[in-house]
Amino acid sequence: MPKQSHMMHKPLSKSEASEIAEDFEDLVDTDFTVNKSLSYFIDNVLISPFDMEDKKLFVSNFHYSKDKEAALSFYNGDQFDVIILAYDVDDESSYIYIDIRTFVEQRGISYNFPS
Repeated sequence: MPKQSHMMHKPLSKSEASEIAEDFEDLVDTDFTVNKSLSYFIDNVLISPFDMEDKKLFVSNFHYSKDKEAALSFYNGDQFDVIILAYDVDDESSYIYIDIRTFVEQRGISYNFPS
């Protein structure tokens, strides 16, 4: 049984993830603050594998290639998530990623995710 990266969140199908990523494309090129000190610039809203280890590998691949399809090419599973990839405004080599459902919850954004 694959381990869950988030207890409350279920994996998405690829089509669900595509639709959600499309709905949140407007976040690209905006910024947000973490802990009132660090500012991050949203670079991408991406479909990623759901499993945490696969997600880390995907983000690393994408960070170096900037190619969504190539970064995901290693993954043969059918459980997906949508993540926001953001760079530190003051240091582009520093980046974070956060799954879209956590991002939305933390910011009080209303969105009807598939359950």
